[in-house]
Amino acid sequence: MAESASVAGAGTGENNLRMASRILILIALIFIIDVITPLGLTVWILYFIPLFLTLYWDWPRGPYLVTGVAVILLIVSLFLSPQDVSFFYALLDRLFFTIVLTAAAILIAIHKRDEETLRQSEERYRVLVEWSPDAIAVYNNGSIVYTNPSFSRLFGQEWGEMPTKKEILSIIHAEKESVIRERIAQAEMGATIQVPDVGMLRPDGRLLKADLLLSPISWNKTSAVQIIARIFTEKDPSPSHS
Repeated sequence: MAESASVAGAGTGENNLRMASRILILIALIFIIDVITPLGLTVWILYFIPLFLTLYWDWPRGPYLVTGVAVILLIVSLFLSPQDVSFFYALLDRLFFTIVLTAAAILIAIHKRDEETLRQSEERYRVLVEWSPDAIAVYNNGSIVYTNPSFSRLFGQEWGEMPTKKEILSIIHAEKESVIRERIAQAEMGATIQVPDVGMLRPDGRLLKADLLLSPISWNKTSAVQIIARIFTEKDPSPSHS
């Protein structure tokens, strides 16, 4: 696991270096265009391109760094670029654009921070789910699309081998099928529902008794239902009589 983390970290570092190089080249090209032309605002708008690229740069302060460099270059180009307007007007133009660029950088930085917070939250939740002793599944568009290790082991399979795209009702005892179908429909509309004493069938015929908790969840940007099964009894198949 440590080796995988090291490889992932190296890959992220390479991507960051590649993105930083592209941003640097773009800023240099925009500065050259600004110095050799009197187009003013038309050229400065190009600075938004490297700024937006910081969305893909895994560094929280990237938008501020790019904006700082752009502002410095705008000041330098004020004295180097050909002028088709008065110096005072050119200065006001650059001041206005600096404000707009800074506002955009702040919005991008806030967006990146929120995305990182969400990613960390999802990672912590994933770890909790995978280590949970309760059986947890995600139900979406009529089938199971995810199971945690506890859920997979309960149904006689190792983690990672639980077949997805399986109808949840196929493992629910017949006496509760209609109830579970109705409760899933309610959970899909946003309700959180407990369903006690539900029979769940293992592939070997054993009957598990569980309390289910159904709750709405977002899965791959679509609405889904999380099913948490807390097992409290397990019965062997009834012996056959000759």
